Amino acid sequence: MTLLLEDLRVNRKMAASLSKTLRHDRKALLQLLLSLCRKNTLRRIVRCPTYPVRTITSDLDGRLRLFHNCIAHDPYAISNVLALLFESAVEKHRRKFTGQYFTPWTVAKHAVGLLKLKNGDTILDPGCGTGIFPLAILSESFRSNGVASRDSLTYLGIENDPSLALSAAISLDWVEAPMNWRVLYANFLKVDPVDLKKAFGARFSIDAIIANPPYIRHNRLGRRKDLAKRLNLSKQSGLHSFFLAHSKELLRKGRMVFIIPMEMVESRYGSTLLERLQREFLFRSIVVYQNHERNIWNTEELGHFRLEKHSEVRRAWTLALFEQILSADRERQLHGTQKRKRKAEVFLDDIAFVHRGISTGANEFFVLTDMEARTMELHGTEYIKRVMPTRIRKNELPAVLGKDHWNSLKASGKPCWLLCLPRKRPDKLPSNIREYIRKGERNGINLIPTCAARKPWWYHIKIHWQTAPDLLFTYMSRGYPRFMYNKARVYNLTNLLGIWLRESARFSDEEVLNIVEQLNTALKKWIDQEAVGRKYRGGLVKFEPGDLKNMPISELKLTDREIGPASLQQRLR
Repeated sequence: MTLLLEDLRVNRKMAASLSKTLRHDRKALLQLLLSLCRKNTLRRIVRCPTYPVRTITSDLDGRLRLFHNCIAHDPYAISNVLALLFESAVEKHRRKFTGQYFTPWTVAKHAVGLLKLKNGDTILDPGCGTGIFPLAILSESFRSNGVASRDSLTYLGIENDPSLALSAAISLDWVEAPMNWRVLYANFLKVDPVDLKKAFGARFSIDAIIANPPYIRHNRLGRRKDLAKRLNLSKQSGLHSFFLAHSKELLRKGRMVFIIPMEMVESRYGSTLLERLQREFLFRSIVVYQNHERNIWNTEELGHFRLEKHSEVRRAWTLALFEQILSADRERQLHGTQKRKRKAEVFLDDIAFVHRGISTGANEFFVLTDMEARTMELHGTEYIKRVMPTRIRKNELPAVLGKDHWNSLKASGKPCWLLCLPRKRPDKLPSNIREYIRKGERNGINLIPTCAARKPWWYHIKIHWQTAPDLLFTYMSRGYPRFMYNKARVYNLTNLLGIWLRESARFSDEEVLNIVEQLNTALKKWIDQEAVGRKYRGGLVKFEPGDLKNMPISELKLTDREIGPASLQQRLR
């Protein structure tokens, strides 16, 4: 609650009391919203849905008094208060399923400042929620951008939740926004330029886009394949990537500011989309930090933040700024700079592939102990593969992970076998496996989103390579993470990153061990100099695959043999 109401003059005690009266009661919230409507509120909603009739009750009068007292000193706080009430009225699992996360007021002001609005601009806000961005634009902060008056701007929010669309319209009415500031009730991903011109006139065009898109991972998205194909996106992309790619299609000229998860900048699916956008936009990613006192205390370019600062960070938001490239000369200059920078160093990505571990969705079902595998008579069959167990401490992992060490983990009762079932009809599987599948269904394993996305749910534990990785990396640990030689040739789950050397078949054990030692030395130097990765409370440091791929190894003399092209070998020596 305190996060949404920070930096606002709001009676928090009354806001807390009001939110408690609406807990898990969407109908009561909708009645409150209908009571807050003014004469023109519903007119602001294009394709306005049919709302129920307002019913006056004694508890509604009490809620209205609490609401008016909450924002008596600051009408611009209405959007945040409505977001707080929505969070209380809608169950957490439902909001997570639809990716509804609201933006704090201070972060919204930072995002609006990056947008650099000008007179006559038309602003699009996909997934507008309760209307935090238009209120940030209409507040005093818009004057610093050289906008003469609020009447010179046009705003369009798009929202497909009827309660949130109504909330955004109420927020606009509450601060007396111009009547050309409206909300379109629609699914943003199905909106095209023709729809916009039909609703707002043939001359309607977008100059700026600002959004905090819904955050839903790919494994929770249904029917995404056709849309991913249309937008030329990876099937691993989350809903925020779909919003960004579709916004790019709607924007003919101008700039965009998106609040995106930091993983998008670091992951393969996100970096591919961002690289594609850089052909048309200058891209900057800015991190807004919040400390333990809940104050915004620093903003800076992503990649330049220091590890020691992370210990003071309570939350962080990544603001992605896209400014359209206006000339071909500027585009060539941008790509030329990036190309020269890339040639100046050798990175781990030049000599190895880095990939996340295997995601089962339900380790308690798919990862078996040796006793469980023996009971089900799976030893020696195609149905299991050796895997590193989860919940294992870094100090329990040796520099060389041999078969003896893996066998000791297996003997100690650690789950060291991965169940990998082929795509067969259930009646073609052994009876003991069929019974195990039925047991999983009785325990609800088939309802877990990652499993439910598979057809059938127990099939297709995705293994990215036919062979186990050459090296393993403890991407989340306290202190320095480290590389390990995977001599046992076991697969890795999501607790470790897997690394495949591009010429692994040509290296001896001694050479691979030498590579591991030098990579660990280079890793410590890189962390000390560049302060990369994320650090959480208790000194926990986390690296993503994108971080590791960009690890510089120019000074390493890995081997006398050739690795990759001759030009790369020359740079390594």
